[in-house]
Amino acid sequence: MTALRSPRSRLRALAHVTCAALALLGAGRSAAAPGDEAAIRAVLSSASGAPGHAEPGCVFAQFEKGRTVRLVAQGQADLSAHRALDAQTLFYGASLSKQFTALATAKLVAEGKLALEDDVRRYLPELPVYERPVTVEMLMHHTSGIRDFLSLLRLAGMEDVGEASRAQALDLLFRQQGTAFTPGSAYSYSNGGYLLLAEIVARVSGQSFAAYAREAIFRPAGMPNAYFLDNANPAAGTFAHGYLPKGDHFVERDTFPRFSGSGGLMLSMADLAAWEREVAQGGSVWTPEVADILLTPGRLADGSVLDDGKGLTYGGGLHIGRRGGERIVTHGGSAQAFKHVYLRLPDRGQSFALLCNRGDWKASATLEKALDAAGVRRPGMPQMPAAGTYHSEELNADYTLAREGKGLAVTIATPLVESPRVLHFAPEDDGAFHAGPMRLAVTCDPARLTLSRGRSGELVLLRGDERKTR
Repeated sequence: MTALRSPRSRLRALAHVTCAALALLGAGRSAAAPGDEAAIRAVLSSASGAPGHAEPGCVFAQFEKGRTVRLVAQGQADLSAHRALDAQTLFYGASLSKQFTALATAKLVAEGKLALEDDVRRYLPELPVYERPVTVEMLMHHTSGIRDFLSLLRLAGMEDVGEASRAQALDLLFRQQGTAFTPGSAYSYSNGGYLLLAEIVARVSGQSFAAYAREAIFRPAGMPNAYFLDNANPAAGTFAHGYLPKGDHFVERDTFPRFSGSGGLMLSMADLAAWEREVAQGGSVWTPEVADILLTPGRLADGSVLDDGKGLTYGGGLHIGRRGGERIVTHGGSAQAFKHVYLRLPDRGQSFALLCNRGDWKASATLEKALDAAGVRRPGMPQMPAAGTYHSEELNADYTLAREGKGLAVTIATPLVESPRVLHFAPEDDGAFHAGPMRLAVTCDPARLTLSRGRSGELVLLRGDERKTR
């Protein structure tokens, strides 16, 4: 039963929603400025790289309501051929593939050819009977306990997993007599589960997984370059090589599996741009039924929403949830020499992507720097309050705020102590500034802040003469 709320509580809830909406509206204003590209390019360049020195790099893009509003490419796709990265450059997508593997599965579900509740042994009888049946949905949400095939390949003695075939990886999965945990009882990210999803798609559709994805996803979505590897190398000269630093130079490392499901997607930023148009406008691929499957949080067998360990949950090939009250959809992709990340902010109508062919950078950290350079407030990060003095009647204290980089220097003056105390508050993605256990948050009223410490409850700070009129 849903408890009835009082008119006052409903008004408080409405005020909270309105405040959040106003904050998001402000966060979405990010018209490209002339200096942005240079700042972003500096982020995507090696700090120690000498002018004219050839090095790998990244392609960064920002999309708004399906339109590409920023695209910056820095570095080379092939150091020996001096081929530059651009919007058409194909990258090995690593785990960015999972969204599209889940999408292929969801399309078959929407067509009634497959059910999320199906026991996977219906399609993969080579698997043994486990303690509890593994369902298609469990594979999609990483709750199956199916072991990671990349780990199994390495445990079996294969150092370079790029040398493995699809048949070898599947054989190892079919040999497993048990699961890592009781299916449905926990969340554990598994490339093995997504390899099995791709195999199910192939068997149900009657096509190779790569062929089905091409005909059911990439072609109708207008993705010009994307395809899934199918036990073959990508054509020479068509893609970005991956690189790792070694001494004062870079060495090529294209050590990735040549089959698909958990990875295997070859895509360019132009493909992601086409996909963003499809998501923003809807079409034959991103249908309401498919979107519902991919964006519904996974649950454990006991009904609880799963936790990915990073404050989000997991849908269909996507980490989903909220940061500071703002909805986010995201996923990374990592191979030895490729680092990527994709971030969608539905409340703003914005998306961002970063594709990199150098393995010594962390994609999420590089994207954060690129967003800062572009003047885009990262999801969950608080807005900067106005500088000045704010007063708390309940504490009989003045809090004087001064901007300090991305944070705040706060001077606290009170009759309780002779000398004012200065604290340094840093922004965090819960929408507030923190100094140890103290939390300072903005509200939709620019003259009003809230202050708390631990579970003491929120206190109000009012700026300047505002307190005299309230």
